[in-house]
Amino acid sequence: MAGQIARSLRRAAQQLGWLAWLVCVPLSAAPVDYQFDPAHSQLVFFIDHLGFSRSIGRFASWEGSFRFDPDDFAQAACDVRIDINSLDMGDAAWNRTLLARKWFDAEKYPQARFVCERLVAIDASHAQLHGQLTLRGQTRPQMLTLTRNRIGIHPYTLKATAGFSASAQIERAQFGLDALSGQIGATVDLRIEVEGQLAKARDRPHKR
Repeated sequence: MAGQIARSLRRAAQQLGWLAWLVCVPLSAAPVDYQFDPAHSQLVFFIDHLGFSRSIGRFASWEGSFRFDPDDFAQAACDVRIDINSLDMGDAAWNRTLLARKWFDAEKYPQARFVCERLVAIDASHAQLHGQLTLRGQTRPQMLTLTRNRIGIHPYTLKATAGFSASAQIERAQFGLDALSGQIGATVDLRIEVEGQLAKARDRPHKR
């Protein structure tokens, strides 16, 4: 009985930790939408290349928004749209190869999308973000591990800003990216760094 009580208290403390973090910026008690700051948001991936190295790529162009409701944790949401043609592998010929029909088939599937479904707290700084990833015409469930970095007023833009790091592993064959199976890694490691800002800057205290 004592063990069950202790576990319940720990779970409650974790949820309260996330709620305390979400309201550390004085926002209204309603869903709050942040727009991604493209200058300070990055989407990078890593994949084994023939066992010699891990190739590194990124998508340079993506957009969307995410939402928090400080009074209702379940209202957290996000919608991310990725321009597949913005793929950058650090080499123009390699870019063309991966954008062709054998791989991403960017002419037919020019956009990938991730839509959140729920956010589950792990502890005061970490959570699991569950949603649906659409890539190359296939939609599959996908989970990201999320780390909150900071929420506060940006010292230069004066906008309320929220920053996160996220990671995930994607099984490429589930999305029709099954070329060179057994040679190129089956699992893609994804790393995302995000800064989101409210649209309107806050006034400086005592500004005249």
